[in-house]
Amino acid sequence: MSTINTYNNIFRSDKLEEKFNEVDETIYVEEVALTAANLIAMYTTPVQLVAAPGAGKFLEVVSASVVFDYGTTQFTGGGAVVIEEETSQTALTGTVAAAVIQAAADSITKVIPVAATLVANKGIFISNATAVFAAGDGVARVKVAYRTHDTGL
Repeated sequence: MSTINTYNNIFRSDKLEEKFNEVDETIYVEEVALTAANLIAMYTTPVQLVAAPGAGKFLEVVSASVVFDYGTTQFTGGGAVVIEEETSQTALTGTVAAAVIQAAADSITKVIPVAATLVANKGIFISNATAVFAAGDGVARVKVAYRTHDTGL
């Protein structure tokens, strides 16, 4: 008796993809560089960190880090920096205090996820949620770790 193909064609590519989507717990990491102009403009123009995953999927933030590289001129003004869901302004993590961006020193700040009601097919952005930064010339890098999930809806 042959045991070939006793798994009902599980080796067909469409079946493998289906099974992979059921069990995919891969953590992806994106790194985005922020210029001084990005930091200043984020109050009105949030910066995309991760693109929307497509219909029937949502993104889960696992963690994020903001690496701030002080230039020669401190930022003034500003407010809390937050990683949020695209267009909904739903915070996905804790905040980075304005004082971190205003400081005359390099820093690394880890932010952790917070409870949030998520919406399917929305990207992840970083924004200065409360006021505009001004006058600074530092830069930053944001590293965000995330998972993509099927909604099943």
